Amino acid sequence: MQTEQIPVLKADEYPGGIWYYEPHTYQPYRYILGRIGTHPLVCIGINPSTAQPGALDPTLKSVERLAAANGFDSWIMFNVYPQRATDPNDMDRVPDRALCDENLRWLRAVLAQTEPTMWAAWGTLIEKRDYLPGLMREMVALTREREIPWVTFGRRSKKGHPHHPLYLRKDSTPEPFDVENYLDTCF
Repeated sequence: MQTEQIPVLKADEYPGGIWYYEPHTYQPYRYILGRIGTHPLVCIGINPSTAQPGALDPTLKSVERLAAANGFDSWIMFNVYPQRATDPNDMDRVPDRALCDENLRWLRAVLAQTEPTMWAAWGTLIEKRDYLPGLMREMVALTREREIPWVTFGRRSKKGHPHHPLYLRKDSTPEPFDVENYLDTCF
């Protein structure tokens, strides 16, 4: 059995400083966008927008603000599905397995090379595609191997979905989140 090679996180200089950014150029998909540090708040959304180093969208400005306000030395944005789509309705109807596998490889890199706290932050968007909960389970399995904590910020939806970062109060604080129970209960 062949062992999968975990990529090495590499930070480079972009507009606004030193960033994690994979891939290193603008593509129709993105695996990682964030700031370097040893104890990042790793925000898990549904799919990336057009944000890139030095040009954060309002959601990532909120992520950056809440990470700093709550004692994290950095933040990293990850997504359940790495396809960029400013409108989640434009996401692939069928997931591209190669993109999903590469996304998991980069998540393994973050988990292996930092001491993260995972932030469930996908809101009700997880209902946009039937494949999203299954991909989320694959990500959760990787965090379970290292007993990495999960948190949420803000109130959950009526169905129990964690709050999206864009609509959070500036003084929001993290609360423990049982992501496995959430997945078992909601899906």
